[in-house]
Amino acid sequence: MRQLITYLRYFFEYLKHGDIRSIITSVQYVLFNTSHKNDRIIRTSIGTFFCRNNTNDFQFANLAYEWGVKRFILKRKKEFSVFIDAGSCIGDYCILLAKMDKRCFAFEPVSDNIKTLMKNLRLNNLQNTVRILPYGLGEYNYQTSYKFDPLNTGASRLHKDKRPGENKAEIRRLDDLMPSLGIEPEEAIFMKIDIEGMETEALRGAMEFIRFYPQITLIIEDYHSGQFPITDTLKEIAVFEFGKVDKFNMYAKKLRNY
Repeated sequence: MRQLITYLRYFFEYLKHGDIRSIITSVQYVLFNTSHKNDRIIRTSIGTFFCRNNTNDFQFANLAYEWGVKRFILKRKKEFSVFIDAGSCIGDYCILLAKMDKRCFAFEPVSDNIKTLMKNLRLNNLQNTVRILPYGLGEYNYQTSYKFDPLNTGASRLHKDKRPGENKAEIRRLDDLMPSLGIEPEEAIFMKIDIEGMETEALRGAMEFIRFYPQITLIIEDYHSGQFPITDTLKEIAVFEFGKVDKFNMYAKKLRNY
């Protein structure tokens, strides 16, 4: 029943914008794990998106995608002014929130995703509003490679070791990037981390950042990393309130430093 409601929410969003092609592609994706054969530009409740051929970009662009996460963020939109998206992919969250006058930082290490992200920012006239940082977040600074998923581009995975390969990626500590972000101590931050199993590494590379800012809330995908490694890592940093957003994501709201 829950899955049916999710599908209906997707279809309603596509119908609202007259996008019958995406409804057909959605059925095709569910039944055959394939997508549309040509590049497309679609309009959604979030904005205008370039959707690569043979990918599920059309799904990411739908407001109903990860609705539990979006609903959690939107209910708290008045509580923060800065949004950090670690694993930004095509930029749907940053585009949604930048239109609400949030200052957005998009971290994305996958080169083809970065190109698509840049196109989407231009399509929505946000190229000078959202700042792209072409890095993956980790515990150390190093170069590695990633395995690109050509269909589900958001599931492309970084190698955790310094592995050479054709698809090169740079991993950076958020702590080292903190001075260049220009976020003031009094600003409230909302940070979303969805980086395919590297969540705890990213948190360890952001310990100073998290301690420095008193107003910070995180949504973290815990499907790959596990909830307890994430909570244990955060408990080393500060005192948090923890809870579940949906079956794939948890939240952590900083209460105070030790």
